[in-house]
Amino acid sequence: MKQRRKKPRTSTVLLFSLILFIVGLFLVSYNYLIAKKEKIYSTMNLLLYEDETPKNIETKEEEPEETNEPVPERLADIGEEDKTITYNYIGILEIKKLNLKRGFLDIGSPYNNVNKNVTLIENSTMPDVENGNLILAAHSGNCWVCYFDKLYTLSIGDIATVTYNGYKYTYELKNIYNVAKTGTVEVRRDPTKTVLTLITCTHGSDTEQTVYIYELINKEKK
Repeated sequence: MKQRRKKPRTSTVLLFSLILFIVGLFLVSYNYLIAKKEKIYSTMNLLLYEDETPKNIETKEEEPEETNEPVPERLADIGEEDKTITYNYIGILEIKKLNLKRGFLDIGSPYNNVNKNVTLIENSTMPDVENGNLILAAHSGNCWVCYFDKLYTLSIGDIATVTYNGYKYTYELKNIYNVAKTGTVEVRRDPTKTVLTLITCTHGSDTEQTVYIYELINKEKK
């Protein structure tokens, strides 16, 4: 005589279905949660950087002494509150070694801001000014506007170019040094040279910034 197979109880079926639903929901949402975590992490990095970013520019000029040592310039904070976005680039910075090619804007543009772009620092001079200093700053680290995140891999002798007003200016990296985050940055450069200065946070440090000094070696018509 055959025995009848007992049917599973309704409560057991419901419990099993609920477990499957929870597991499925977890698997579907896992990647989304990871993505959100990364986005939050990047934003936090940016906010931490902003807290230590200078906000005003102050230039100190000194008479050069009879020495080969570079004459320092004083450079203060480089941040600014974001306003209206515009894209009217006046020049392009390119470092082929880093696959970096970014435009920069006029000093008066509301989009000339480290929270949005490579930033032209107030009191900079354009590349066509003899013995001038074009100063650009950007974030480094893990954020979507960290355009200078690979600068730490540069070496003395590396090349950068700036395209401006129909000319291409080629610069050679001459000096790299770190400074403490104290609200000012000391720009050490030879005042008899036309230079490009790049500034960003020091790789692996929360208390320092790194300054890269380039000197002009060539100018050609585009």
